[in-house]
Amino acid sequence: METAADISRIIDKSRELERSGEIAGSLRLASQACALAHAHSDPELEAVALNALTYAHIRLGHYMQAQRFCQKVLTLAGDESPARVDALLNLGICAGETDDLETLYTFTQQAVDLSRQIGYDRALVRGLHSLACTVYVPRGQFDLALAVDDEALHIAQKRDLAELAWGPLTTMSYAYWLQGQPALAQASLQELQQVMLPGSLAEGYWSYIQANLALEHGDMEAAKALFERTHSTAEANGIAENLFIARMGMSRLNRALGDAPTAKSWAEEALAGAEQSGYQHFQALAHIERARAACLLEDLHAAEADLRAAIALLQPQRLEFDLAKAELLLTVLLHQQHLPEARVLWQETATRIVQGGFAFLIDQERQLAYPLINDGLKSSDARVVEASNTLMEYLQRAQPMPLEIKTMGGWHIQCGEHQIDDTTLKTRRAGELLGLLLIAPGRSLSHEQISESLCPNKDPSSAQALLHQASSALRRALEPDLPEKFPSRYLRVEEGRIALVLPPGSELDYELFERYIKQANWESALAIYQGDFLPEYRYADWCAAQREWLRQDYQTALLMMARRWLAEDRFRDALEACHKVLAIEPWQEKAVLLGMQAFIGIGNIAGALRLYQTLEKTLQEELGVKPQAELQAYYQTLLNK
Repeated sequence: METAADISRIIDKSRELERSGEIAGSLRLASQACALAHAHSDPELEAVALNALTYAHIRLGHYMQAQRFCQKVLTLAGDESPARVDALLNLGICAGETDDLETLYTFTQQAVDLSRQIGYDRALVRGLHSLACTVYVPRGQFDLALAVDDEALHIAQKRDLAELAWGPLTTMSYAYWLQGQPALAQASLQELQQVMLPGSLAEGYWSYIQANLALEHGDMEAAKALFERTHSTAEANGIAENLFIARMGMSRLNRALGDAPTAKSWAEEALAGAEQSGYQHFQALAHIERARAACLLEDLHAAEADLRAAIALLQPQRLEFDLAKAELLLTVLLHQQHLPEARVLWQETATRIVQGGFAFLIDQERQLAYPLINDGLKSSDARVVEASNTLMEYLQRAQPMPLEIKTMGGWHIQCGEHQIDDTTLKTRRAGELLGLLLIAPGRSLSHEQISESLCPNKDPSSAQALLHQASSALRRALEPDLPEKFPSRYLRVEEGRIALVLPPGSELDYELFERYIKQANWESALAIYQGDFLPEYRYADWCAAQREWLRQDYQTALLMMARRWLAEDRFRDALEACHKVLAIEPWQEKAVLLGMQAFIGIGNIAGALRLYQTLEKTLQEELGVKPQAELQAYYQTLLNK
């Protein structure tokens, strides 16, 4: 007969299978453990086994069955038993998944309090995480969710519970992504990747969030591969939550690809799955997604019906963030049809966005929302004007989307999923103004400094007109959806100065390159350098010094890597690096010496001799000097072989 230790090992194996997404195997082992513990007449052990069985059923969306198991655990477990804490947590999850957030909060808070009382750290991590992901995030209380999950993560890492770190890291990544903070989302996803198990719920969320970030960055190929990975993971593990986000992701992908019928089909699958499980929050999200597909199909009646259905599901639970999103989309839909209801709904929506701290939502939906605000400011209804003004003022205080700016090899600027067309930077010298501000101290210059750099030979009035045109063109390039009178959050114009504001999370390639150079991380520096700094303005004096500094650092990195590759017998890589240096500076003697050594490494003495002879000729013709003594001696050595 199995001992208590044997039964505990079966329970541990069941939990391990559940974490890795093998739910069928987890159920089988948990059921076996329940039967053995019951036969063993050990109520506490039976309660532990029932909790493992409960959690596996939760993963499959079997909430009523899970609740019955939880009630049985509460009759078996002692008042200060860890099994009682786990049952309270599972009851909380079931309440959340069946849309009773108040009951969820009550059960989970009881579990957290009891966990602290008895020192049950494992359950404390789970409880804190459950509050973050099932209460605070759905209600749009993102700061609170992040703080609670940060505490859970700290406890997991401090108390040797690394296997639980995936939960907080998943929710933190998700919350950062929802708020439009891709750099912070990526940082959490990198940590998540280190602890997630293959095929697990965590892996499903990891690929789903990565896919959305890729989509918003405009990388359709990566987004497609990651959404398909999300779907294959969900199909393999059968976890209801994974299946839902996978279907939602495939719908969003097909919307982005312009395939509205397929997008609608995926949204309908997501809705059917959510209805089967009874989870109304997911049902609402699926209605919103299907409404977006209907809009692409120009079926406004269906889109309106879906949005109203979503609002009806979200309102009773006070799920403020998704409610704000659904109301915003419905307002836009009614406004486009010039329906009077849009004015009333816009006041409610603007208030909800401001009170909830959801100004980033306006940024994410700016193509739809900005015209709504602009028209609202012109309304004859004072209440609509007030709501629009309040939201615009609030929006100005919110952080704009980070910018990813590449300057080496030519302009490439990404703002979220919007890539700025470099032709817009050629309009009225907008690109020159941007480049000038990028390299200015503090990224701020006076009007006089800008005029002196961009148009030194123009009279003051002409220079001022050109400056105004350049700043207006740059403003439109960075924020093409921004209405005419809206102040830019990237360009600050005040008191005779213009400043460029780069939000947190922005990336500037030449700064990253210089950071790698200072760290002697030569290989990473070379990966960043894609060509000269702003070659579009190769004859402009204002960027010549910056271009030359970067070029010199690039040559240094090439020479350092050439030495390393020579030491590693990677002769062809070393030779290629030397050729790149010589293409910039034909008389660079260090590059010639290393290149000659690389030629010898691949057995090509003739190539080494030709490299020296080319240098000798170049130095004589251009500088009237001979190669350095060390190089001459090495050449003579090769001649005598």
